Amino acid sequence: MTTQQLEITVSDHQPAVVVALRGELDIASGDTLRRAIRHLVRQGRVKIVADASGLRFCDSCGLEALLDAQDEIEKAAGSMRLTGVHGILKIVLEATRLRDTFVIDGTPVEAVAAMVVAGSHDVSMV
Repeated sequence: MTTQQLEITVSDHQPAVVVALRGELDIASGDTLRRAIRHLVRQGRVKIVADASGLRFCDSCGLEALLDAQDEIEKAAGSMRLTGVHGILKIVLEATRLRDTFVIDGTPVEAVAAMVVAGSHDVSMV
């Protein structure tokens, strides 16, 4: 999925999906992210890593789109991990005191590995 400002690339890394964000996440592109996440959730893909390493810009509207994405995923009993937080996104998360709202890993590989470990703990005993 691509808008003029935001390119979204989805790649499968069982058990998770990595959603790589490149460009600008703001009022003009937030709905593109929301639609992409909604589409994945409808397909039953609810373990999602949002890789922000390719973002050049993210404002409060972009942050709202990330919060909405996380909410959509959690409503479907899934989880989202954020990676590649840097630059303006890091500043916005810290300024709004929302950094701890997200589980943040350094890289998508680390995030997927953490989801694999978490998934092995989700097996319930009967």
